[in-house]
Amino acid sequence: MNAIPMLLAMLGGGAAEEDATRQPATHQAAPPVAANGPDPVYPATFYQPFQPQTALDMLARTPGFLLTEGSSVRGFGGAAGNVLIDGQRPTIKGGGLTEVLRRIAASRVARITLLRGSEAAQAQGQTLVANVILRVDGKGSGNVSATLTHTAEGRVSPSGRISLARAIAGWQSSVELSTSLTRYPATNLYHNRDASGTPTSHRLERLSASAPEVNLALSTAGAVAGGTLTVNLRLNDNRYRSLRATAVTAAPWDGSNDATRSNIYGETARSGELGADWTRQLDKGWTAKLVGLGRIEHNTTAEDYREGLYRGLSLLDQKPVELVGRATITREGEHALRPELGFEVAENRLTSRLDYAEDQGSGLVPVALSNADTRVSELRGEGFANLTLALTQKLGLEAGAALELSRIRVSGQMPSEQSLSYLKPSAALVWSPSGETQLRVGMRRKVDQLDFGDFAASVNQADGRSLGGNSRLRPARITRVLARIDHRWGKGGALALEAWHQWHRGLLGYLVLPSGDQALGIIGDGRQWGVTAQGTLPLGTLLKGARLTVDGTWRGSRLRDPLTGMPRPMDDIAPLSLTAEMRHDVPRLKSSWGLTFTAPEHGATWYTNEVLRWHDGAVWGAYLETTALHGIKTTLTGKAILGYERDRLRHFFQPTRAGVDNGSETRGQRQGGTLALTMAKSF
Repeated sequence: MNAIPMLLAMLGGGAAEEDATRQPATHQAAPPVAANGPDPVYPATFYQPFQPQTALDMLARTPGFLLTEGSSVRGFGGAAGNVLIDGQRPTIKGGGLTEVLRRIAASRVARITLLRGSEAAQAQGQTLVANVILRVDGKGSGNVSATLTHTAEGRVSPSGRISLARAIAGWQSSVELSTSLTRYPATNLYHNRDASGTPTSHRLERLSASAPEVNLALSTAGAVAGGTLTVNLRLNDNRYRSLRATAVTAAPWDGSNDATRSNIYGETARSGELGADWTRQLDKGWTAKLVGLGRIEHNTTAEDYREGLYRGLSLLDQKPVELVGRATITREGEHALRPELGFEVAENRLTSRLDYAEDQGSGLVPVALSNADTRVSELRGEGFANLTLALTQKLGLEAGAALELSRIRVSGQMPSEQSLSYLKPSAALVWSPSGETQLRVGMRRKVDQLDFGDFAASVNQADGRSLGGNSRLRPARITRVLARIDHRWGKGGALALEAWHQWHRGLLGYLVLPSGDQALGIIGDGRQWGVTAQGTLPLGTLLKGARLTVDGTWRGSRLRDPLTGMPRPMDDIAPLSLTAEMRHDVPRLKSSWGLTFTAPEHGATWYTNEVLRWHDGAVWGAYLETTALHGIKTTLTGKAILGYERDRLRHFFQPTRAGVDNGSETRGQRQGGTLALTMAKSF
């Protein structure tokens, strides 16, 4: 442990020799005590020992808070993340919150308030929401960063980002340009066995992959018609290319390769998103908000698989389009009764075409799959009403209901049309016995959104698995009940425990279509339960300036398998997930160091003729960061410093899982660690 302060002292230069009593006020020895209350407030001074450059850095150091980006589900209301900017939700979809927060320099943030109670109307279904309050001085700001990542195989991946924000003609505007080139080298070892367990072949596979990415994000906000109009534009170009070279050795083993395989795989994803919202304060605490959002994508996936005389060639071309309009009126402030009323209309379309052919040595022959060429469209409308009522000074009620109506049309080989309607009620009691503690008991019914890609055919040649499209898919309905306690104390201590149980009706899983193709479909009902813990524990009594952050979930699930009639867990539900970070801040050296840990996880997917079980090994990381070098934040990060392992077992059956054992395949994937150097500067 003594070596770490010595290294920090070297990085800190003369700062290490300063007497602690003569430190500048901007480098405090410990974070100030955050304000306690139903909605804890963390002022900008609380984050100074963490050396933040952006609002994203500050949220990462907010006790007991984990950023939720939101999801890419269709619509706007159901895709909410858990961050507000000056009380308003940014008009972006899943993934865009990080971009927005990176464009906000830490110097522009006045404070961050955690909304634990009834103040989160802008973020449906979130039990903890961060409200980032900005300073009103209107000064310009910006930040720039560059990263070089070195893999264990000696490859270097660069990335860079620059963002600027300033007022232009009364409009607060910002722009961010980011680019990266990520490399994914890996070595995989396969072992194949027949039904009796006798080895039949080994495969040694080397994977070389790269993913260049370019993103542009712009936003501007200004006064229009008595309110504030905010416009966001995002353009993304992401690509992925990989080459798998495999040497196959069949039994009996003689030390030579019996065959070789190659698989050239590529993905291209381009997207553009334009969002706008207009917010106006009305009389008596009412606020009106109008939202419009449009998104268009073009995604292609190409795969060329060769082994001996065999060749498989596939090209999947998909074009999703989304248009959303939303209007709400909300009463905010200290009123005992705070209603929210609104509606949302969304139109979504997907055009998908899969060309798949195989060559057994005499030329490519097309392979027909259900809904290989299809078009899916949905027109969905939802009206909702939410109510927050202060029953007593310490007890509140949150209640709401939404009515969703939709029509889904599928054209192609298996055309269909469905009209669906769902009632989605919710209710919660929120009790705040003190400023430090809050308890919540609630219930919410929601409807899973369908992935339009499941209506269309797809193929995975590396695993030899093709899926047909199912035009009769319906979303699962989920009823969730929960009990949550959130407690905060002292200088940054926080602990949240949540126990939950949810029932799934119309659960989706893999089945066989009348055409004989395997596809997703409704396989019955299931349930899931678990406990989630999130906490930040100051370790000052053991090591001054240190803290431990933990996020863990234990979960279980159960459904009755439609093929075997036996109970089993739900697909891809890991029984345990856990991440932890120990961080030590040394303000007098303007430096910090830390360790990160991700616990092993495992799960399984049940296909119609296969069970695929996967296991991810533990991952350790470490970092060292300092602002002692001319105010530039320099971070050295080691990821998977002990290596990374991902194993899987494929167990085959014939003709389905209700039939006989047909052999197995194991794969051990090994990847070395990476070392990244990042330099960032705010201005």
